[in-house]
This record gives sequence, C-alpha cells and structure tokens, in this order.
Amino acid sequence: MPEYLKFRCCMCPNEYGDEQNPVCKEGNPCRFVKTYMDSRGWLYRVMCGIGADSYKARCNKPGGNGWKCCSFLPWRNSFDEAQADLNAHAEKKGWKEYEYKNTSTYLGGHRT
Repeated sequence: MPEYLKFRCCMCPNEYGDEQNPVCKEGNPCRFVKTYMDSRGWLYRVMCGIGADSYKARCNKPGGNGWKCCSFLPWRNSFDEAQADLNAHAEKKGWKEYEYKNTSTYLGGHRT
C-alpha cells in the first residue's frame, strides 16, 4: 500500500471529506481522505461540528447509533488538519483503511 499523504492533493475537491470524486482515479484512491477501522471493528472518520470551521475525528462502534467525538484528538479549524491528525493516529495504532460498500453504510451503522 502506498504511503499516506500528509496533506490533500492539489486537485482534490474533497473540501468536506467525500471519499468519492472524479479527480481520484479508479484503482488509485485518495491517500488523504480516509475512514479507518480498528481491531474491534470501530470506524473512525473526520466530520464537521456545529458552526463554521470546526472538524474532529469521530468514531462509531459496530451496531452503534451514531458517530461520537474522539476525545484523544483535538478539534481543528479545517478538515485537512483534522484528517492529518486522524491519519497520523491511525498509522501509529495500525488501523486498517475501511471502504464503504454502499451509501447506506456510509451514512448509518456499518453493518456490511
């Protein structure tokens, strides 16, 4: 697997973290905007908060009712900063990338 980017590609339209876009080519997915899964099956991704310019990593446990803020990572003023925090933490912990199989798993619980 290629190494993780420390920042977003210069052509990236993913201002809000949508992992599907026309710039990233098939078979060469974005190496910056990521969702991760730990050994327990918990998912981690960056989401916006209430108000402008507030982003934080959130987690969702299997069968969970929603995404909760991760206390071990700080609030950031940009999506890029929050995703860089999550990428570094995931690499340190050895978490695996998680790919959503359809949009219903993207928005709700992650039963796939």
